[in-house]
This record gives sequence, C-alpha cells and structure tokens, in this order.
Amino acid sequence: MGFLDDIGDAVRSFTGGVDGDLLATGILGRADLLGIDVSGTTIQIGNGLVERKCDFTLQVYLEGEAPFPATCTQRVGEIYLPQLVPGQTVLAVRVDPGDRSKVAIDFASDIPNITVAPSDGHDSAAWILANGSDAAVVLVANQPMGLTSASGDPVHALTLTIDKGADSYQVQVGNGVPNSALPLVFPGSKLHAKIGDTPNAVVVDWSRGARGQNSAG
Repeated sequence: MGFLDDIGDAVRSFTGGVDGDLLATGILGRADLLGIDVSGTTIQIGNGLVERKCDFTLQVYLEGEAPFPATCTQRVGEIYLPQLVPGQTVLAVRVDPGDRSKVAIDFASDIPNITVAPSDGHDSAAWILANGSDAAVVLVANQPMGLTSASGDPVHALTLTIDKGADSYQVQVGNGVPNSALPLVFPGSKLHAKIGDTPNAVVVDWSRGARGQNSAG
C-alpha cells in the first residue's frame, strides 16, 4: 500500500493534481497570491476544461496564527488564469494540520475571515506606537484584507506616503482600523503615525485623530 501511495503522489505531483484528503480534512485558511508560474503541462479529463499545471507562491493566514509563506503545485482551468493576479488575488486554502508545508488551494470554499495572532517585540503595533518615532503620513489608498487583528479591529491594507519633504516615500502596510477611525479612512487623509526600527514598519496612530484640517470633501 505504501508503494501504491508513492506512485499516486508522483502522478499527482507530475500532473498538478490535488490530494483529496488534504482538501477534505485540511484546516481552512486564506492566502494572498504572491506569484504564479504557469507551466506547459496541461490535462483534460473527458470533455472538461483544459487545466494547466501551475506553481503558486502564497502568504497563508490561519485562525490565531502568524502568517507564513507557502508554495503549492496545482492544476487550474485555463479560462480562470487571467483572474489570478499576484498582489491582488486572495484564495481559500487548506493546510495539513500536522504539516504547514502542505497547502492546497480550495477553489470550492468561501474565503474565511481570519483573526491573526498578536505579534510581539519590536514587530508589534503596540511596541511601535509606544516606542517609534513620530511621522506625518497621507493615506493614498486602502483595502479591507478580510483579516481581524488580535485586538478585534478589521485589518486594512493601507498605502501611505510618509511625509518627509524631499525624502518622502511610500509604503503599503496592514494596520488594524477601529470603527471609530473609519471616518478618517479616505484618500488624502492626513494622519499621525509611528515608525519602528525600519522605514517600512509604520503604524497609524488612530487615537490622535486627523492631522491638520482633514475633510473628505
């Protein structure tokens, strides 16, 4: 039986097939699509869609855990490939309960909202807010990420311009946004923030409200 299992694993690997047990029993999570490498291997079963073998690079989120990178190889219907855009597409995934390296994309399930584990030390929002240097920022764009912070706030992907005059720069960060701060979330909003140990470690200080005369009109 072990020999037959090995043969089955080899066939799945070659054709981009998915482990049915993983899809059936794996932990449901969500993943950001970071990259996709489309191969020349295709397969068509009966009169079904032509599927192409692809290698996916993912950032995976599971309930109560820190996000982690993963890769998987899987067949995808060719007609769906244009919808899979690195940096924009979010997917439902299944993760082996005993091996976080075994991940499969679950195209049949809804993408869950995930509460992420709290970070600690200098990487945490709390540490940056308490110890970081003051910064003036301008909100360029935002997008809800389908994640909830450990403190219960929805997490948004924020594109921010760090206002440093001639040395200004732009970053994209994931920050929790409390409901009380939602009126401040619009393009052009001028906000207070803190910067941690690196220039990209930016956390908006929502408690300080708007910077200067802020209006959405």
